Amino acid sequence: MRAFLHTYGRVFALLLTMLAGTLVPQASVLTFLVQYLLMAMLFFAFLDIEIKPSAIRGNVLLVLLANLAVAFAAFEIASLISPQLGRAAFITAIAPTAISSTVIVSFIRGRVEFMVAAVLLTNIVMALVVPLVLPHVVGTQAQISTWEVLRPVLVTMFTPLILARLANRLPRKAASLVNAGKKYSFHIWILNLFIVSAKASDFVLRENGGSLLALGQIALVSLAICIVNFALGALIGGRDYWQETSQALGQKNNTFAIWVALTFISPLAAMGPTFYVLYHNLYNTWQIYRFEKPGRNKLPPKTT
Repeated sequence: MRAFLHTYGRVFALLLTMLAGTLVPQASVLTFLVQYLLMAMLFFAFLDIEIKPSAIRGNVLLVLLANLAVAFAAFEIASLISPQLGRAAFITAIAPTAISSTVIVSFIRGRVEFMVAAVLLTNIVMALVVPLVLPHVVGTQAQISTWEVLRPVLVTMFTPLILARLANRLPRKAASLVNAGKKYSFHIWILNLFIVSAKASDFVLRENGGSLLALGQIALVSLAICIVNFALGALIGGRDYWQETSQALGQKNNTFAIWVALTFISPLAAMGPTFYVLYHNLYNTWQIYRFEKPGRNKLPPKTT
């Protein structure tokens, strides 16, 4: 039972959190906290990030280009069904590589330095690209300017990065105290997911019944994007880097995408990356389970 909970506990926690948020739409009043909770999560994650420009190689650049290509392709295809679905597809696919992807790759003895480069490159580039393209994606309906999006995105993404770099220069005792807060990262994420689910539930309840159909469509599109990302990532990585590139393209920083959707698009669009959270965590759980089967976890980590 303990091994089962260790492997699947977090996935069940995500499911229960989404269900709880759906049942308590009144919690949507806490939506203003999402940005600050995201900044806290990023701060703790950036504490472990080593910035090494030499780790950025061709495959990392291919991950970035694929990230952009999938996002725009998903937007164009889904928009044929409805503009609302197109926006949800775009914000789901444009999300950069999740910082936690480095942990998953370390579990399966992959190249962690490659993942760090992918995390830094995609998160920085997407923080600059999203504000430039979002006015086009959202359309005239929202009347938002590039600077209106760029300013909070830069603050949300780069403030934690700068503070984390400064925190690593603190005296050892102070740095240890700061690092101790990393154990609460998952709890912060659970709270964030609860608020997002409550906000989406509140939005659906206030809209007409057609929103329930839209929610189902978003769930299916999000699943399709997840499958495409992991498969395409494995393809562009070749025989040597397929695990790393698959993870870099497939595992997303959905918290960032959810915040952008809630702030500049709609709570319903935020359900795209919210569903994606479930899908990529289910896949990651399967990956870890497969690797930890007897005889599979004895290989040394890759270093080239």
